Parts: sequence; structure tokens; C-alpha cells
Amino acid sequence: MERVTMEDVAREAGVSRSLVSLAYRGAPGVSAATRHRILDAGRRLNYTPNQIAARLAGRGGNTFGVFLQDLHNDLFADVYDGVREIAEADGKHLVLAVGTIDGRRDAVSLQTLEQSRVDVIIATGVQLSNADVRETAGRVPLVSVARLVPGVDSVWSDNHFGARLAIEHLIGLGHRRIVFLANPPSDGYLDRRRGYIDAMRDAGLLERVVTTTYARATAALDAGVVLDSADAPTAVFAHNDQAALGVLDALAVRGLSAGRDVSVIGYDNSSVSRAPGTALTTVDIHSQSLGRNAAITAMRRLAEPAAQPITHSSMPSLVIRGSTGPVGPAR
Repeated sequence: MERVTMEDVAREAGVSRSLVSLAYRGAPGVSAATRHRILDAGRRLNYTPNQIAARLAGRGGNTFGVFLQDLHNDLFADVYDGVREIAEADGKHLVLAVGTIDGRRDAVSLQTLEQSRVDVIIATGVQLSNADVRETAGRVPLVSVARLVPGVDSVWSDNHFGARLAIEHLIGLGHRRIVFLANPPSDGYLDRRRGYIDAMRDAGLLERVVTTTYARATAALDAGVVLDSADAPTAVFAHNDQAALGVLDALAVRGLSAGRDVSVIGYDNSSVSRAPGTALTTVDIHSQSLGRNAAITAMRRLAEPAAQPITHSSMPSLVIRGSTGPVGPAR
């Protein structure tokens, strides 16, 4: 069967092609009665509008671009679920772009969303500098998720507080040699490091920060070096759950047990941390809630384009599972 075109709908409804285009985009200039006649004609012909062409014709406030750092980390899937819950309930379309864990594709992925003429970008885990994020937001409205970017709409969790929760839990269990397996230092992702350092210093303990990457395999290698050192820690606080899984891998290779031999805490409370075989103690940033609030913030920005930057901060919570325990006699 031949594809039904906009011209076919125009002939069926007895109007011009431009009126059909305006009607399907929800743009002004079409009376309610004419729009009803056009849409009814389209239904009779089984016409399917080209949403991409409609976006290219002009933004209409109905399309959210969603940037996710990494599809291998289910934290980002949880954020996406939260965004989708709010966006689809309000009739918004979602266009997805994915980066890489090293951040090298962030600029290209955001540019792809810009070229798709989305109305607003919801960016989760973007690793560009604050200046580069602000530059993008100057061209198309942008909501930063899980990271505070000054001057840009941001929805984030208090990472400094979350890190303190983790360290205070370990100190309460009797741990004194606590290593922080840190993410690469960059704009917007230093608060977990700062929270760790402040909590250790407040307790009169010597901090030890070991920088790794966002890759589980690299985290396992870096954790292994720490575990094999002369002053091996009794506990490791990892910058996210993926890095914490790398620590668990390193422990398993050495015949050590998480929670009994070495305590391990992750960050994010991703679904993998909740698996019975993992039982990872972690800090919950309530990722789906972050996604919902990001979508609400995006809609507020579209409704008030000239408003001051919108910021929404939330408090994380500690989820205690089997990967942490009192200092063992051998340690």
C-alpha cells in the first residue's frame, strides 16, 4: 500500500497542506473546528504524521531530549523511567542520546539532540565542564540531573551528605583504615570526595583517596593494588555501585569476603546492588525521583523561558546490606 501523505489529508479535509501541518503540530492559526476536521480526515485515511519533520519545522514544546551517560549502568535506566513517567503522562515525546563512561562523546551526543530540534534537554551524568554545559544551555534549555551546574536548571542529590553517611556508618562499625575509590576529578563530581575527606578528618582519621575510572574492570584492578598493599584497608567506599562491584570482584579473586574480611560501600542503589548475591551496602540517591523531578523542571522551563535557573536538591539515604560489618579479627 502507498504511504498516505499530508497532501492526501489536505484533499480529504478540503484544506491546504499548510493548514494540515499546523493542525498536526498543534500550532496556532487553525480554528478548533478546522483542526477537528483535519484530524478526523487523517484518521479515516490512517495517516501517520512524521514527528521528526514536525520537530524540524519548529519547536512546539512537546519533545524532550534525554542524554544518559551510560546504558551499562542501570542507574541511568532508573532516571529514564522517572522522566518517562512524567513526560508521557503529559503527552511529551522523548528522544534519547547516549554518551560513554569516559565522557568523550558527551558533546557529540548533546549536539545530536540539538540537531533533532528537541525543546529541552534532560542530561544525566554529563561530564562536560560547567562552562560547556552553560554554553549548550544557552542554545537549548537544559536540565542537569545528578549534578549541580551553577546558572543551569539542576536536579541533584546532596552527594557531600551521602558520602558522610557512608563513612560515619563504617566508623561506627569500628573501621579506621577506610579508602575512597574515587571517580576521575571533574566539574560537578567532587562532592563525594569532599564528603569522605571531611568525615575522615572530623573523626581524626587519615584519608586515602585512590582515583579510578567509571569502568568496573578498572576499579577491580585499582582496588586489587590497594588490597595487596602493606597498609591494606579494612573498608572501601566506592564512588558508585559499578566501582563497588569492581571491589567485590577484587575481593573474590583474593578469597576474601565482603562484610567479613573487608567492608564495601557503593553509591547510587542501582538494581544490581539489590541482588541477593551482591547485597551491597550503598547510598540511595532515589534515581527515579530525580528523573521525575527533572521532567517537571523541564516543563516548568518551557512554561517560563525567562525564569531564573531552577534548582531542586534532595537528600540521599544509606541502605545497609551484607557487604559491611564490624572489623574482623584478621584485619
